Amino acid sequence: MDSTDNLLTDIQYDKVLLGDFDRTDVFMRPLRCNHLIFILCTEGEVEVEINYVTYKLRSNSFVTLLPLDIVTKKNEPGNFRCKALVIPQKVYAPMTMNIDINYLKDIKIMPVVNYVGPHIDFIEQTFGILEKAKELLPYEDFEIYAQRMIHALFVVVRGYMKQISEKSAPMPGVMMRKRELFKKFIEKLVESYSVSREVLFYANELGVSCGYLNEVCNEVSTHSAKEIIDSAVASRLKYELSYTSKTIQELADEYCFPRQSYFSRYFKRLAGMTPSEFRKNRNA
Repeated sequence: MDSTDNLLTDIQYDKVLLGDFDRTDVFMRPLRCNHLIFILCTEGEVEVEINYVTYKLRSNSFVTLLPLDIVTKKNEPGNFRCKALVIPQKVYAPMTMNIDINYLKDIKIMPVVNYVGPHIDFIEQTFGILEKAKELLPYEDFEIYAQRMIHALFVVVRGYMKQISEKSAPMPGVMMRKRELFKKFIEKLVESYSVSREVLFYANELGVSCGYLNEVCNEVSTHSAKEIIDSAVASRLKYELSYTSKTIQELADEYCFPRQSYFSRYFKRLAGMTPSEFRKNRNA
């Protein structure tokens, strides 16, 4: 497998990617999704955080990652294996025009579903058909075919989620509003983490108090707002230090640190080493 098939990165793809992957290929490092990604877990277990909520993935777990989702692994995945389908914006954008916006909101709230019965059979068959189509068709034809199959996946996933919600006790309105606020917080954080690392900034942007934002974050994710902000910033800085050639000073300026020394202290508090030490260890 070449480096372009390393799925969960910030690299921009312009083609549909499809294949079998193991623990060396997925959840290698924190990421912010740039694509629509479907993951069907086929073997093993791993705990991940998606938008700072913890999920345990196991065989037959199906994950839908939307653009701007933030993903980090919580433990070493061991013998974890999965099938994954990565869809770039130019392919998924036309489809989303025909998808109920409330469904996309539901995915934000429930990105992981553990399937049983005919639903998992359909998903496995869909991945198998797409793999065969990829072998047989020129890429341009495969992309058109993939769009249709991806839309079918959306329909099946939505139907299953509706079944779950109908069988489950309705979520109290207060909790629904808290989950919606949490989702907006994550979206604002993804937009602005290079601008501000202060809870007050995000509370003001969302029109709530710092105390209420912390309450919501703790209830939905078991993390405080500040922990989530620092985790997002640290994840991105680790990526920058590992996969870009930006200098320490350039990163300090880009992330609005008043001085390079302040940036180094902040990073060391979160990562246990200075930015220079982290980059040296990564390149060793």
